[in-house]
Amino acid sequence: MLIEDYNISSWIVSKTLALSYFIAFLSLLPQVLGLFGTQGILSIDHLLNILDKELKADRFYHIPSLFWFSSSDLTLKLFCFVGMTASSLAFLGFSQSIMFLICFVCYLSFVSCGQIFLSYQWDSLLLEFGFLGLFFAPWKWEWIPLGTHSLHPVILALVILLLFKLMFLSGVVKLTHKDASWKSLTALTYHYWTQPLPTPLAYFAHKLPLFLQRLSAAVMFTIELVMPFFILIPGKTQVVAVALLVLLQILIILTGNFGFFNLMTLGLCLAVLPDSSWGFKINWVEHSTIPTEAALVPALILVPASLFWILKTLWEKSEKLNFMLPYMRLLYHFRINNPYGLFAVMTKSRPEIILQGSNDGHHWQDYEFFHKPGNLKKMPTLVAPHQPRLDWQMWFAALEGFNENLWLQNVATRIFEQSPDVLALLKTNPFKGSAPHYLRFERYEYRFTNLSELRNSGSWWQREHLGSYGPTFTRDTD
Repeated sequence: MLIEDYNISSWIVSKTLALSYFIAFLSLLPQVLGLFGTQGILSIDHLLNILDKELKADRFYHIPSLFWFSSSDLTLKLFCFVGMTASSLAFLGFSQSIMFLICFVCYLSFVSCGQIFLSYQWDSLLLEFGFLGLFFAPWKWEWIPLGTHSLHPVILALVILLLFKLMFLSGVVKLTHKDASWKSLTALTYHYWTQPLPTPLAYFAHKLPLFLQRLSAAVMFTIELVMPFFILIPGKTQVVAVALLVLLQILIILTGNFGFFNLMTLGLCLAVLPDSSWGFKINWVEHSTIPTEAALVPALILVPASLFWILKTLWEKSEKLNFMLPYMRLLYHFRINNPYGLFAVMTKSRPEIILQGSNDGHHWQDYEFFHKPGNLKKMPTLVAPHQPRLDWQMWFAALEGFNENLWLQNVATRIFEQSPDVLALLKTNPFKGSAPHYLRFERYEYRFTNLSELRNSGSWWQREHLGSYGPTFTRDTD
């Protein structure tokens, strides 16, 4: 591998990481106080005060976060701005590795304390990708306007390994979890309407004939399970493999809202191609001066861990790899090597939790969320790469019981308290200026309507009431 033939790849990888960091922090900024502030749903300040007494001297290892020093509302917002600034400077070519270190530390600080709201696979992928970013350029103060350094061959190989692991495991988990709908190639007949936040195009994709749904699933398995091997074969085979991987990501973007996950994946896919595949050269890349010894550090850390996840996913019940568990636990807290695979078990129904308030206990009004289904005539939104994390987590909560999601009690408490930060996470507040006397969570079964219903009534959804999701909460009037 001649690294001089991967200048375009190096530029794409570094700019993709910088842009992904910027979007992640920008997306988190308007939500951070509602989710994690002192008057938020899962206050980081409250969490760390409790853990400080339990973890004591081990707290920085188990919860690697700068919020141990300060977790005020101002600090939370400041970290978002610092991350946005550092990622912008990295994109502009200013001391890239130093800026990526700032981004990594800031985002790890959030993920370590973010609990359920920062536990998604793209959060892990950003940190794993971000760890590699620490070795993209020399550790020095410099400015290469809009440019970058060429990746060391070892680092480029690790980037390709990350893509291989991400795509291959995404296909393998669908088979190892023995979901019959994946094996019968019918999973996509459920996916478009049961996924967390479908797009408008998902509504129409759901109407495709069964044979096209099955063909789409077969093509998806081919792309996820076979193309990762073909990207390792130089020439036209590699180009075709990358094109199919990119096509899959575009289709996912068009039919689902998965935050900045697809952006990172697209950047990783394009990183495979040498300059000769593009047919042109760029002059914004300087020769890497990273010593081979430094580049070998992430390789020694990540290669064994990546092989562990690949083999563990292939042979889930095998105990032969258990000797690696202490090493994997050592890495876990820093999120620099992770397993991947969305929708291993396809959800085949769509329960939705509807938040309702009342002043008399008889007449109830719905609180509307920005993006999750509620109003039946509300068209599905196209919101990615932003991720509305409360909307997403409500989807997961609906698949479980109230006792597994006691954080919803905090949502009710903050609404009774009229927390402006939490209310800002909701699109509508039917009790503007005051809190209702009662709050409750009701469970409904949602489905897409058919095309004639959409034309005649304007309803994208139909629903059936399933009953109460949890207890009715009463506001303390003392």
